[in-house]
Amino acid sequence: MMDTREQTNNQATHRFGWISAVVICLILGGCDFSRVEVSCLEHIEPGDMGRFVDQGNGVVLDPQTQVEWYRCAVGQRYTEQGCAGSPTLMAWSAVDAYLAEISEKSGDNWRVPTGGEFMALAEGQCINPGLNPNAFPNTTIDNHWVMGEGLHAGKPCMIYTYKVTRSCRLFSEDLRPFFMVKAS
Repeated sequence: MMDTREQTNNQATHRFGWISAVVICLILGGCDFSRVEVSCLEHIEPGDMGRFVDQGNGVVLDPQTQVEWYRCAVGQRYTEQGCAGSPTLMAWSAVDAYLAEISEKSGDNWRVPTGGEFMALAEGQCINPGLNPNAFPNTTIDNHWVMGEGLHAGKPCMIYTYKVTRSCRLFSEDLRPFFMVKAS
Protein backbone atom coordinates (compact mmCIF):
# COMPACT_ATOMS: atom_id res chain seq x y z
CA MET A 1 0.00 0.00 0.00
CA MET A 2 1.28 3.49 -0.95
CA ASP A 3 1.61 6.13 1.65
CA THR A 4 0.13 9.60 1.12
CA ARG A 5 3.47 11.16 0.20
CA GLU A 6 4.10 8.59 -2.60
CA GLN A 7 0.56 9.02 -3.91
CA THR A 8 0.99 12.82 -4.04
CA ASN A 9 4.33 12.45 -5.88
CA ASN A 10 2.80 10.06 -8.43
CA GLN A 11 -0.14 12.41 -9.02
CA ALA A 12 2.20 15.38 -9.44
CA THR A 13 4.39 13.44 -11.89
CA HIS A 14 1.33 12.30 -13.82
CA ARG A 15 -0.08 15.87 -13.91
CA PHE A 16 3.32 17.27 -14.99
CA GLY A 17 3.48 14.72 -17.82
CA TRP A 18 0.03 15.68 -19.08
CA ILE A 19 0.68 19.39 -18.80
CA SER A 20 4.00 19.01 -20.63
CA ALA A 21 2.34 17.04 -23.41
CA VAL A 22 -0.43 19.64 -23.80
CA VAL A 23 2.07 22.53 -23.86
CA ILE A 24 4.22 20.80 -26.49
CA CYS A 25 1.15 20.08 -28.64
CA LEU A 26 0.02 23.71 -28.37
CA ILE A 27 3.46 25.00 -29.30
CA LEU A 28 3.93 22.65 -32.24
CA GLY A 29 0.32 22.90 -33.38
CA GLY A 30 0.42 26.70 -33.32
CA CYS A 31 3.58 26.95 -35.40
CA ASP A 32 3.26 27.12 -39.13
CA PHE A 33 6.50 25.86 -40.63
CA SER A 34 5.40 26.70 -44.15
CA ARG A 35 5.79 30.16 -45.56
CA VAL A 36 3.73 31.45 -48.43
CA GLU A 37 6.10 32.68 -51.10
CA VAL A 38 4.84 34.63 -54.05
CA SER A 39 5.74 33.80 -57.62
CA CYS A 40 7.53 36.63 -59.43
CA LEU A 41 4.92 36.15 -62.17
CA GLU A 42 2.30 37.34 -59.66
CA HIS A 43 4.46 39.81 -57.73
CA ILE A 44 5.81 41.88 -60.64
CA GLU A 45 3.28 43.71 -62.80
CA PRO A 46 3.20 42.78 -66.51
CA GLY A 47 5.48 45.10 -68.48
CA ASP A 48 7.44 46.25 -65.39
CA MET A 49 11.08 45.80 -66.34
CA GLY A 50 12.28 46.98 -62.93
CA ARG A 51 15.81 48.31 -63.16
CA PHE A 52 16.55 46.59 -66.48
CA VAL A 53 16.89 48.65 -69.66
CA ASP A 54 15.80 47.10 -72.95
CA GLN A 55 18.67 47.44 -75.43
CA GLY A 56 16.75 45.84 -78.31
CA ASN A 57 17.48 42.56 -80.11
CA GLY A 58 16.70 40.51 -77.02
CA VAL A 59 19.30 42.22 -74.83
CA VAL A 60 18.76 44.01 -71.50
CA LEU A 61 21.23 46.09 -69.52
CA ASP A 62 21.48 45.69 -65.78
CA PRO A 63 22.55 49.21 -64.74
CA GLN A 64 23.45 47.92 -61.27
CA THR A 65 26.28 45.77 -62.67
CA GLN A 66 26.63 47.30 -66.17
CA VAL A 67 26.23 43.81 -67.63
CA GLU A 68 24.26 43.24 -70.84
CA TRP A 69 22.26 40.00 -70.82
CA TYR A 70 20.59 38.05 -73.56
CA ARG A 71 17.06 37.76 -72.17
CA CYS A 72 16.61 34.06 -72.94
CA ALA A 73 18.63 30.98 -72.13
CA VAL A 74 20.97 29.93 -74.94
CA GLY A 75 18.97 27.93 -77.48
CA GLN A 76 15.85 30.03 -77.05
CA ARG A 77 14.97 32.93 -79.33
CA TYR A 78 13.61 36.23 -78.01
CA THR A 79 10.28 37.39 -79.49
CA GLU A 80 7.82 40.07 -78.37
CA GLN A 81 5.80 37.26 -76.73
CA GLY A 82 8.79 36.05 -74.72
CA CYS A 83 11.40 33.37 -75.19
CA ALA A 84 10.47 30.79 -77.80
CA GLY A 85 11.86 27.28 -78.05
CA SER A 86 13.75 25.20 -75.53
CA PRO A 87 17.06 25.98 -73.86
CA THR A 88 20.09 24.11 -75.17
CA LEU A 89 21.44 21.68 -72.56
CA MET A 90 25.21 21.26 -72.53
CA ALA A 91 28.04 19.89 -70.50
CA TRP A 92 30.32 22.56 -69.04
CA SER A 93 33.16 21.44 -71.31
CA ALA A 94 31.16 22.39 -74.44
CA VAL A 95 29.87 25.80 -73.32
CA ASP A 96 32.90 27.98 -74.24
CA ALA A 97 33.17 26.56 -77.78
CA TYR A 98 29.44 27.04 -78.30
CA LEU A 99 29.60 30.67 -77.15
CA ALA A 100 32.68 31.26 -79.36
CA GLU A 101 30.61 30.10 -82.34
CA ILE A 102 27.70 32.38 -81.37
CA SER A 103 30.15 35.28 -80.94
CA GLU A 104 31.67 34.68 -84.37
CA LYS A 105 28.28 34.51 -86.08
CA SER A 106 26.72 37.47 -84.24
CA GLY A 107 29.69 39.82 -84.24
CA ASP A 108 29.32 40.33 -80.46
CA ASN A 109 31.52 38.66 -77.85
CA TRP A 110 29.44 36.50 -75.50
CA ARG A 111 30.44 34.60 -72.38
CA VAL A 112 28.86 32.70 -69.49
CA PRO A 113 27.89 34.98 -66.60
CA THR A 114 29.69 34.74 -63.29
CA GLY A 115 27.82 33.51 -60.26
CA GLY A 116 27.87 37.02 -58.79
CA GLU A 117 26.43 38.56 -61.95
CA PHE A 118 23.60 36.03 -61.97
CA MET A 119 22.95 36.40 -58.23
CA ALA A 120 22.58 40.18 -58.78
CA LEU A 121 19.48 39.44 -60.90
CA ALA A 122 17.63 37.90 -57.96
CA GLU A 123 14.29 39.39 -57.02
CA GLY A 124 14.30 39.12 -53.23
CA GLN A 125 10.52 39.41 -52.85
CA CYS A 126 9.48 36.48 -55.02
CA ILE A 127 10.33 33.06 -56.45
CA ASN A 128 9.50 30.62 -59.25
CA PRO A 129 11.52 31.93 -61.05
CA GLY A 130 13.42 34.34 -58.83
CA LEU A 131 14.05 36.67 -61.79
CA ASN A 132 12.00 39.54 -63.24
CA PRO A 133 9.73 37.69 -65.71
CA ASN A 134 9.42 40.78 -67.92
CA ALA A 135 13.17 41.20 -68.31
CA PHE A 136 13.78 37.42 -68.54
CA PRO A 137 10.56 35.90 -69.91
CA ASN A 138 9.77 32.19 -69.79
CA THR A 139 12.82 31.38 -67.67
CA THR A 140 12.94 27.67 -66.99
CA ILE A 141 13.22 26.48 -63.41
CA ASP A 142 16.50 24.63 -63.64
CA ASN A 143 20.15 24.69 -62.62
CA HIS A 144 21.93 27.05 -65.05
CA TRP A 145 25.70 27.06 -65.62
CA VAL A 146 27.69 30.05 -64.32
CA MET A 147 31.41 30.72 -63.96
CA GLY A 148 32.68 30.24 -60.43
CA GLU A 149 34.41 33.03 -58.49
CA GLY A 150 36.61 33.25 -55.41
CA LEU A 151 37.54 29.76 -54.24
CA HIS A 152 35.80 28.37 -57.31
CA ALA A 153 37.33 30.82 -59.82
CA GLY A 154 37.21 29.45 -63.36
CA LYS A 155 35.29 26.36 -62.28
CA PRO A 156 31.71 25.46 -63.14
CA CYS A 157 28.98 26.45 -60.73
CA MET A 158 25.24 26.65 -61.16
CA ILE A 159 22.34 28.87 -60.20
CA TYR A 160 18.96 27.35 -59.45
CA THR A 161 16.46 29.80 -60.90
CA TYR A 162 13.57 28.88 -58.58
CA LYS A 163 15.03 31.06 -55.81
CA VAL A 164 18.32 32.09 -57.46
CA THR A 165 20.61 30.05 -55.25
CA ARG A 166 24.17 29.02 -56.13
CA SER A 167 26.07 25.77 -55.81
CA CYS A 168 29.51 24.71 -57.00
CA ARG A 169 29.20 21.07 -55.94
CA LEU A 170 28.23 19.36 -59.15
CA PHE A 171 29.36 17.22 -62.01
CA SER A 172 30.70 19.31 -64.89
CA GLU A 173 29.50 16.81 -67.49
CA ASP A 174 25.84 17.11 -66.46
CA LEU A 175 23.73 18.72 -69.17
CA ARG A 176 22.41 22.13 -68.10
CA PRO A 177 21.01 25.29 -69.68
CA PHE A 178 22.85 28.61 -69.43
CA PHE A 179 22.46 32.31 -70.12
CA MET A 180 24.99 34.51 -71.87
CA VAL A 181 26.26 38.04 -71.26
CA LYS A 182 28.20 40.38 -73.49
CA ALA A 183 31.92 40.29 -72.80
CA SER A 184 33.37 43.74 -72.18
